[in-house]
Amino acid sequence: MQFFEATEQEKKLATVGREMMEYSEEYGKIYGLKAVTDEGLRQLNELSYVGAKLTRFGVPFGTKSGDFSDSDLQLIAKWGKKEVDIERK
Repeated sequence: MQFFEATEQEKKLATVGREMMEYSEEYGKIYGLKAVTDEGLRQLNELSYVGAKLTRFGVPFGTKSGDFSDSDLQLIAKWGKKEVDIERK
């Protein structure tokens, strides 16, 4: 039997993914959703979706680097630079 241990880089990506998902989940509790536009809701959903993909990166049968679209990679880069801004009315 072979065991698979995540690399340090994969662990960091999983942490980033969990942070993205948590931000999306907690956003409404912190800021409220009443003024969030449809585009803002799409952004929150994308944060959850891409964050979930990051948590499964590198695990057996998980996300591969080719599974990330250009927009996914842009969102990850914006998240890393703290440039994610949820659109509100």
